[in-house]
Amino acid sequence: MSLLNEAAVSWVRPGAAVLYVPNYLPLSAQTNLQRTLERELEWTRGSLRMFGRVLPEPRLTAWCGDAAYQYSGRLLEKKPWFPALASVRDQLEADLASCGLHTPCGLNHALLNWYPDGQSAMGWHRDNEPELGVRPLICSLSLGASRRFAIRPRDRARRAEQMEWSLGLGDVLVMYGDSQQDWEHAVLKTQTSVESRINITFRSVTGR
Repeated sequence: MSLLNEAAVSWVRPGAAVLYVPNYLPLSAQTNLQRTLERELEWTRGSLRMFGRVLPEPRLTAWCGDAAYQYSGRLLEKKPWFPALASVRDQLEADLASCGLHTPCGLNHALLNWYPDGQSAMGWHRDNEPELGVRPLICSLSLGASRRFAIRPRDRARRAEQMEWSLGLGDVLVMYGDSQQDWEHAVLKTQTSVESRINITFRSVTGR
């Protein structure tokens, strides 16, 4: 595994920086990891507070990490690392460093989202919580079926600059720089029949 391979592609736009690495995990490794996570992690359906209402998340979640993390009114307390995830985290940290991408506290938290079907999705949002610090780096690893992942400028006049990737099958996508300030991202719904997908977002929680 390495982020420095011939297939890796980076995009830099005003306010956004993205590194895309297809098939970071070989097929057999990502399939085994996905099955293990589905079977052995404690998956829950959380609730989000949005626009004064409490709504169920349209996906299942799990997490682990050395530091607590809070988003949309939901607090994820510290939780021991699942051994298979800790191994992937260590490799990602080393590969990011080799690309000149560093985080203030290492990748010390992982939020996992399980999308059982095409109607399970993630709306437009930013990972800009105070505990992620200034200019956070978000490292995303996708397992299983491919889904449309999109980023777009917050400025409506620039929406034609929207970019999309089909993420799954062990792909990695890293957002860094000002990506969480000036752009937003989403996992889009689809009416097409798709199989299960797990996305793991590794991040560096610095505290408030």
